[in-house]
Amino acid sequence: MTASSANQPRLPWDREIVPGSTYWGTGLIIALVLLAGQIVYFEGTALSRNPTFRPGLERICRQLNCQLPAYKNPGEVAVLQGSLSTLPDHSRLFRAVIRNRAAFAQPYPNLELALLDYAENPFARRVFRAQDYLFKTQAATSVMSPDATAAISLNIAAPKTNVGGYTFKLID
Repeated sequence: MTASSANQPRLPWDREIVPGSTYWGTGLIIALVLLAGQIVYFEGTALSRNPTFRPGLERICRQLNCQLPAYKNPGEVAVLQGSLSTLPDHSRLFRAVIRNRAAFAQPYPNLELALLDYAENPFARRVFRAQDYLFKTQAATSVMSPDATAAISLNIAAPKTNVGGYTFKLID
């Protein structure tokens, strides 16, 4: 007496065949690929600025022949020294030394300089780009190498208001 396999009872170790399971697996793979694409599209710049993910992304881009945006994080540029001195013609000379503490090369940051009166109220403010504040030899390179230092020098016309101080910060 032979019984067909459809009439035999299912044993606990027998694999259950679920109709459409290959469609669910394919759909899951497509959904994961779409999720990864959305993360790269919406968070790609933030991921490329993260020192943890940057080396892996650079390897992937080399293989895919793509270009990552330049690493740019002014928070990783340290100000080592800054001074504002008066010249004989009453103009001012601003000098500073900055250092790239990032593990990657990054563009020189913009510099926001504000002159303050004696009550510490700003009366003049300007944002300088790298080509404005770097020496000509430094300006030829558009990026700071890791652990590199750069000297900043700005001549400022003699202001009509007495200068009581200054503030400066590095910005994007």
